[in-house]
Amino acid sequence: MRSMFISRLRCWPVFVAGLLLPLSFAPLEWGPLAVPLLAFLFYKWQGATSGEAWWTGWLFGTGMFLGGTYWVYISMHDYGGIPVVVAALLTFLFALFLGLFPAMAGWLSRRYLHIGNTLDLWLVFPAVWVLMEWTRSWFLTGFPWLNLGASQVGWPLQGYAPLTGEYGMSWLLALTAAGLVALLKAGLRKRIVICVALALVWVAGVSLDQVEWTQKIGKPFKVALVQANVSQEKKWDPDFRQEIISDYRELTRPHWNVDVVIWPETAISAFYHYVPESIDDLEKVAIDKGFDMLVGIPYLDPADKSYYNSVLSLGTERAFYHKRHLVPFGEFIPFQKYISDVLDFMGLPMSGFSRGEARQPPLKAGGYLAGLTICYEIIFNSEVIQSLPAAQYLVNISNNTWFGDSSMPYQQLQMSRLRARETERYVLSATNDGVSAVIDSAGAITARSPRFRQAVLTATVQARAGATPFVRWGNYPVLFALGCIFIAVRLYRRKLFLAEYSQ
Repeated sequence: MRSMFISRLRCWPVFVAGLLLPLSFAPLEWGPLAVPLLAFLFYKWQGATSGEAWWTGWLFGTGMFLGGTYWVYISMHDYGGIPVVVAALLTFLFALFLGLFPAMAGWLSRRYLHIGNTLDLWLVFPAVWVLMEWTRSWFLTGFPWLNLGASQVGWPLQGYAPLTGEYGMSWLLALTAAGLVALLKAGLRKRIVICVALALVWVAGVSLDQVEWTQKIGKPFKVALVQANVSQEKKWDPDFRQEIISDYRELTRPHWNVDVVIWPETAISAFYHYVPESIDDLEKVAIDKGFDMLVGIPYLDPADKSYYNSVLSLGTERAFYHKRHLVPFGEFIPFQKYISDVLDFMGLPMSGFSRGEARQPPLKAGGYLAGLTICYEIIFNSEVIQSLPAAQYLVNISNNTWFGDSSMPYQQLQMSRLRARETERYVLSATNDGVSAVIDSAGAITARSPRFRQAVLTATVQARAGATPFVRWGNYPVLFALGCIFIAVRLYRRKLFLAEYSQ
């Protein structure tokens, strides 16, 4: 019993390593820090039993998501009205749940894919880590937050984004971490080979970052992203509805000379059919002044009474984009009929938005086609590319007020930069209270707004045509490579077993 306690106690540095991992993400963006921290986990997995690998993976993952997604507490307590103790408990349980994915990676690598410490380190550990990142992107609607590839925005591995997407970047980072562990036991000659090989991977990333996979089309156009900084309490109060619309109009008025005006998520906090005069008035101004508008507004379907979190385009055309990927427990309740009593008891607010169609055409604004996403849809790279290559630039509107003065908006902005690099499209990120930003096709921020202030961000945008390899093939090449590795490992294990059995 005492030895088990000591063994568990020795694992707690892994929790600390996981807790430090979010420092590699925004707002600090210490990307290379992820390499030694993941290497420490791989080092612990070497020679561990499947149970020990599960435990260390769980500790690492729990620390990682406590440090990186602590802001769900702010959303639940400060804005959801959930009691402190309940909100803190739910935040911890959320991190524990997400920690199961690194735990599963450790367990699988030692239980079913173990083929020797050296091969485990180079083949199995990185591949299983990436597999679990990808699984987390779709399991129970998905939550691909803190994928290691996103931490490399602005660093050399970013050059691989148009080729492999973020999962390929995660894989290369994990291979680098494996290399660090291998250096500990390698002789001088092997150390030189490992260092040269890893250096070539990172230097190649710098070279790849200079390659253009798509082409400029047409003339640059001007955009204005309007950030009204409306408080959450005021936003949904019907008494302030017209005042808020007037504020947006006044902020927009000096910029009627641009080509596209973008208002953030639910900028108009009333159903489309409830404010026809305001919509008609905005449309008239847009047509008269010669610009297009993209406006965040909820939409109620008069036929079946379902409602959507939407973007309305005005000017060239009046059309809608309806949000496809809803936030669990924020915009819809999974398994609602089974757990509604529990949620009522815990004081959780409930929402009932409907999902938009999986594939929706881009909206025309500024003379070019805009691929739309709302809020955290931007973190799902396989869904963002569904509007491509037709879309010639990308627009994301958000309302991150729910998360207060936390790292969440900066983390989302970092992932928006990665989407820009993967697709080689400008990304226009319009938010209610910051950070609004214009991101160019290389993933660099060309303009950004401060947080918690009214602002209008103006910039010039270049539309692009064509497709990067990632847009063309998505995550399938990485998944195919993972599948090949796992099949090869299982066949090799079988060969070892038969050889041992025949003796």
